[in-house]
Formats: sequence, C-alpha cells, structure tokens
Amino acid sequence: MDDQTTPGTDAGSEGLTRRRALGYGSALAAGAAISQLGAEAASAREGGSGGDSIAMRTISLEQAERIVAAGVRYVRRHPKIPPMFILVVDACGDEKASRRMDGNGAASVVLVPIKAHTSRSFRRATAELAANTTDPARIASFTSAGFSLLGGGRPIIEHDMLIGAVAAGGGTPEQDDEVAEAALRAL
Repeated sequence: MDDQTTPGTDAGSEGLTRRRALGYGSALAAGAAISQLGAEAASAREGGSGGDSIAMRTISLEQAERIVAAGVRYVRRHPKIPPMFILVVDACGDEKASRRMDGNGAASVVLVPIKAHTSRSFRRATAELAANTTDPARIASFTSAGFSLLGGGRPIIEHDMLIGAVAAGGGTPEQDDEVAEAALRAL
C-alpha cells in the first residue's frame, strides 16, 4: 500500500509513491529544522537572543534533595505520622528526587506521582483543589483526566515562577499535606 503511486501515474513510471512523498516531506521538515537551528546558532554567535527560545527555570537537584530530606525528618520527628513516600518533580513534571520510607504502603507509589502532576499542572495544593471541588461531575472529570484531589501535592513556586512540585503519601490526606508543606519549608 505504501508503494502505490499517486493518481495519474502508472506503476512502471517514475511516479511519486506514497513512500517517496513521505520521504520528501520528512526531508523538507528536517531541512527546515536544520535551517532554523543554523539561524539560531548564527544569531547566538552574533550576540543575539537566539530566536524565540525561552529559558525555563526549574528546581535544582540540590533543592529537591533538601526538600525530600526535610520531609523525612519531619515524619521521623512526628511519630503519629506514618512512613511516607516523598517525591519532587521539576517544572516539566519529571522526577528530580524521591525517598520511600520503610513501611510505606504500596498505594503511595501510584498516588504520589499523580498528586505531584496535579499540583504542578494547576499550580495549587491538591488539598486546596479538593476543598474547592464539590460538584460530583467536576470531581469525575478531574479523576478521569488523571488528576488527584487527595491532599499531599504542593507546587514549588520561586519568584512567582513554578519550578516544580512536591508530593507526599502514606497517611491520611491531611497528614500527607502536612508533610508536603513541612518539606517545602526547606526551600
């Protein structure tokens, strides 16, 4: 099917096949991308801004590890709080640092990344989102879209810019949020 010729050409001639057309399209796209990169590199060499590129601030590994360590310390100092899984993601939502304490339940491994994703996406604490979302249809739309309304996710904001999110899980939603909030104080 990929080798069929376009209408108006016969298979024996040098007609344009679908495969060849796709190849041309890919080559044109690659050429355009290379041309743009070349223009940006030339602009950068000349002291220009490099086109439309935007620098994105994100959490550093050192900051993420400090937040996780603070969360673990907080749990250890408060014996009524169960062992937690604490996760920090960067501005893009990729894991930056995490620690799962001994005795933490298996559900945390699934729920905590969703809390971090939700908090990062909405730039709000998941507990706050939950408190403001009471309509059953809206709750269903949140959860079916892969978001969580369980407490324990908090955005990491620095100079009014989102640089990541922290999430904790292993206790009640209130305990999870308490640990995430305490962990953020290390920043």
